[in-house]
Amino acid sequence: MKFFLPLTVLLLALASFVRAADDPAEGVKAATKVREIFEAKCLDCHGPELPRPKGKFGYVLDLKRVADNPDYIERGKPDKSDLFKMVEDDEMPGEDANVPPLTRDEKDIVKRWIELGAPDAPQVAGETTSAAPKTAEAKQLMPFWKRLLRYIGRMHPVSTHFPVALMFVAVFAEGIAWWTRRDSWLQTVRFLVVLAALGAISAAALGWINAYFASYVGQAAPILKWHRWLGTGTAIWAVVCAALAMIHECREGTTERQRLRGALLLGAFLVGVSGFLGSALIYGLDHYAWN
Repeated sequence: MKFFLPLTVLLLALASFVRAADDPAEGVKAATKVREIFEAKCLDCHGPELPRPKGKFGYVLDLKRVADNPDYIERGKPDKSDLFKMVEDDEMPGEDANVPPLTRDEKDIVKRWIELGAPDAPQVAGETTSAAPKTAEAKQLMPFWKRLLRYIGRMHPVSTHFPVALMFVAVFAEGIAWWTRRDSWLQTVRFLVVLAALGAISAAALGWINAYFASYVGQAAPILKWHRWLGTGTAIWAVVCAALAMIHECREGTTERQRLRGALLLGAFLVGVSGFLGSALIYGLDHYAWN
């Protein structure tokens, strides 16, 4: 009996040692499977060969780099890892991807990989990708109307230039009206603001369609959220500006004209911030950094 306790401790220590010895092998196996999953399900949007991979996340097969990025992975804690959360909630792959979401087994493999500390997978010499045939086969899963809608949504970046330019030119025209004190400039301002409002509504609608098919991870995910809602608010405010310009007479020196000018200045500011966030989705928040 006196040897029971030491023997128990010894057996537990031996079991822990055996388990620790197995962990590296399990980690390599899990990492290899995860890289195969990412190769099949993620290259469509985050492939290294893409000129502009979504979310600036074009290194999905570099597991070490992915695991070292705290925006994506918190080692040992899948529930706190944004990448796993998006995979678990079927947010990635996104609706615009030509592949189906991860299966339950694939999600469990990714989860186990993170629990093991997100180890790297060894590269195999002469390895070829099998993602291409899977992607081609998966294209048939998306119906024609959805592919058409996705294509229409891609017009969003082009559509934003129209209201952006018109809103800023409207502010410039109103500045000339203030400087010259001529009411004749109001007709120009009205024309510009009404067109800007119509263009803003169109751009916002296309933006929502485009965002539905988008998949962004890490820091890009909240940027997309702010850009989408701020852009919608900007479109609504552009309509307010158009209403102020059209409904009231807005003669020079009146309160209505001051309200219009204030609304135009705020509208131009909102347009600028929305545009900055939109470009940040492609180039990052530091794309205006002086370096």
